[in-house]
Amino acid sequence: MSIELSRGATKRRLALTGVLGALLLGGCATTTPTPPDHRLDEAWLERASDCCRGLATLPSSPLAGRDERTLRFGPETPVHRFDTGPSPFHAMALPRGMGPLRLELISRVQRDDQGQLSLFAPLVLLLDETGVIQRRFDWQDFTYQSARGLNDDRLYLSLGVTPSVRTDRLVVLTSDAARAAESELLHPARAQARARHLAEPAVVDPVAPHLASGEVSLRVRPLGESDGLLAPLLGTGGAETVTTRTESFATMPREVAPDDPAPLDWRRLMRAALQAGDIELAMQLAERAERAGDEEARAWLAERLQAR
Repeated sequence: MSIELSRGATKRRLALTGVLGALLLGGCATTTPTPPDHRLDEAWLERASDCCRGLATLPSSPLAGRDERTLRFGPETPVHRFDTGPSPFHAMALPRGMGPLRLELISRVQRDDQGQLSLFAPLVLLLDETGVIQRRFDWQDFTYQSARGLNDDRLYLSLGVTPSVRTDRLVVLTSDAARAAESELLHPARAQARARHLAEPAVVDPVAPHLASGEVSLRVRPLGESDGLLAPLLGTGGAETVTTRTESFATMPREVAPDDPAPLDWRRLMRAALQAGDIELAMQLAERAERAGDEEARAWLAERLQAR
């Protein structure tokens, strides 16, 4: 299930089910908890000193080709005054020589001890080696995943990247515009009624303010491991197999025939990226295939894009 909204939207409807639904229905189910005080949230952020002169000087931690971590945002996190406003951030260097990677980011709806809901609305940047923004994903670009079992409702983003000079670092932050918005949550009673095609009850939908404090889960995997589409090509070696092939391609003469087995591997990578719906990654792979000797890679990809 996903919810599509325009970039100018200031509210996002989310369906809360499972554990969150049980919590809202129990006790004071007909009242909406008092939202967190934005003034307290903004106070520590405004007092925080700017850690850096610009994007090129953001302190970064290294990411591995297979990595999982929780990014915590709050008074203990470095703060920079971005063009989109002051924000705590996490900057991470992407691993070179790993081939295509799948990055998955999850921001869950939070509930504190007083029952107050909140949400960290992420802004994701991909920087080149000099700190120039190459790709940007606002919180509206995230999709919704419904609660299942003990998993809370969340915003989810999945993207493919190939670490290189042009894709060197990942930065996760928030923005003034995101913090000025809020997420209107679909009451669990409404969700149940809609699922059963019944009349919706007259209940008040809860609202989750967007704060500068929160958590985002990050998962990094080789593209084949993440979506399973490249497993037949990569085998159990995962990204290391791609790295080895890439290094060998670089030493090949430009007159390698298009039907050579090595370029065929690149085309299978491009085909898998297209199946995953990641056209940008497919184009990056086509460029690398051409550098490796497959001079028809872009034309091959263009034909398949026209046929979609």
